[in-house]
Amino acid sequence: MAQSAPTGRRLQHIGEAILVIFGAYLAANITKAATDPLVISLVGSVVSTNIVGITQTAIQLLTIIGVVALYLRVVDTDRLVRLMLPTPRSVGVIVGGTLVLLGGQYVINQLLQWANFSPGANQAVTAGVGDPLYYLLMVPVSLLLVGPAEELLFRGAVQGRLRESWGRWPAIILATVLFGLIHIPAVSGGFGAQLSYALLAGVLGLVLGYLYDYTQNIVVPSVIHGSYNGTLFALLYLGEIGLL
Repeated sequence: MAQSAPTGRRLQHIGEAILVIFGAYLAANITKAATDPLVISLVGSVVSTNIVGITQTAIQLLTIIGVVALYLRVVDTDRLVRLMLPTPRSVGVIVGGTLVLLGGQYVINQLLQWANFSPGANQAVTAGVGDPLYYLLMVPVSLLLVGPAEELLFRGAVQGRLRESWGRWPAIILATVLFGLIHIPAVSGGFGAQLSYALLAGVLGLVLGYLYDYTQNIVVPSVIHGSYNGTLFALLYLGEIGLL
């Protein structure tokens, strides 16, 4: 079906993909701005600035999930996001996929350093320097919100929609490119550092995209993504408290 899809339909789906990403992040930022006074008044006086930031991040991620749910309702199809309880095979894919991402991140970082490139640091990482509790709390946030929100958006809505007209691999690659580009604004450093980070995120996104297509279950890349991020934050936490 994808091979015979007309050009107009392919362009429409690319337009939809860009709009749903833009809409999700715009809505997340608007919601954050609207709820900032309430969040600060409720918890800002009793917790650290970073805990307030985590609360705001959680609100943004929940908003992204809400936008994706609305998009799926508008397009009125149950083919984009397939969700089910993991099978024993899927559990194995989750474990293996998480290890592949962690190993891939290490190898890519080493190659970039060898080529005299250093990926910039994500602001979600630099925010916790000197605050081990922040890193510890980001572990469950990664598992419960970051993984599900980003995978529902990029692998579910975007990749799923593009697959209908572009086919399997073009959809995976296009969704991955968008996934890498959207991370650039959150990266500190110059253009080279941002580009290196986007490349790293893109390569890891290819793995997530392939595994979603392979398992046809959005739970799989969501848990892998959350476990990958959560593991990195756990290692940062151990480093902050002097155990690494």
